[in-house]
Amino acid sequence: MTTKARRMALFVTMLVLAIGTVFATPASAGTTASTTALATCTGADSCWFTWGRIQAGDCTMDNAKWTLRRNGSASFEATIVSSDSNDAWLMWVNTLDSNGIVLGPIHHGGDTKFVKGTVKNVWHWWFAEGSFDAGFFDRIHSMRMTSHC
Repeated sequence: MTTKARRMALFVTMLVLAIGTVFATPASAGTTASTTALATCTGADSCWFTWGRIQAGDCTMDNAKWTLRRNGSASFEATIVSSDSNDAWLMWVNTLDSNGIVLGPIHHGGDTKFVKGTVKNVWHWWFAEGSFDAGFFDRIHSMRMTSHC
């Protein structure tokens, strides 16, 4: 894919993600929304957020799920694929309160960017571990996942 085509794909992806965030439908834990998943962690030991199919450039992510635990640990799983060689899926995830205000990111080793390489036309499971500020757990109402390929 040419640089110009990649830039256009990135622009379109960011536009779609922005529009999807505005029109995301409230959902309870374990249900699907486009780029923002909603649930309330208050009083629970753990809560989870799931997304349906997300496409970015040549890449597709399916069955994405983040599980957050009261102790500040987080785990992620999804399946990914690309229709092109040498691609990588990049994502950044933030926790938000009930007003949509960012509480903080999910990170691993201090890095807020999660990256997974793809193989052309082969679906792969992606597992990742992360952490977040446990002090915000009871205030978490939603998560916003921003990604691109």
